[in-house]
Amino acid sequence: MKILFRNNTKNRFMSGVELRNLTKKVMRIMLKSLGNKNIEVSILIIGDGSMRLLNNKYRGINSPTDVLSFPMTEKGEDIISTDVPLLLGDIAISLETAARQAENAGHSIHKEVVLLLCHGFLHLLHYDDKEKNARRKMFAEQNRWMEIFEREGII
Repeated sequence: MKILFRNNTKNRFMSGVELRNLTKKVMRIMLKSLGNKNIEVSILIIGDGSMRLLNNKYRGINSPTDVLSFPMTEKGEDIISTDVPLLLGDIAISLETAARQAENAGHSIHKEVVLLLCHGFLHLLHYDDKEKNARRKMFAEQNRWMEIFEREGII
């Protein structure tokens, strides 16, 4: 498994090393659960300005958002048994939005970043949060992962 990580922020909210280590630890656990060692994922940490540009370009919404996911597989594609390297996709997180959301929720920036990683990862697996039933299923899975990371002492 390969985790590409790029931080384009000035790290006002947590150190770059801390952010990279947290991100890689979380993604290793989630990727390992898929049972395919040939999967690659890319994580980009950016600010609100860059996120606004991405959100506008890909979703037509001219404002920042917390997380965007760009799956590189087709829904229903076999990502488990393939022997060739497979790029699962890209996740972009706005650290500025994450910090605001963490403050509003009354929890740490670490927990918010993990939450956004989980959410983005589930979108790479084609979970959807647009319709009520799909959203319920996605958030149940997201909560399951958050409980795992809490038990493991990651958040």
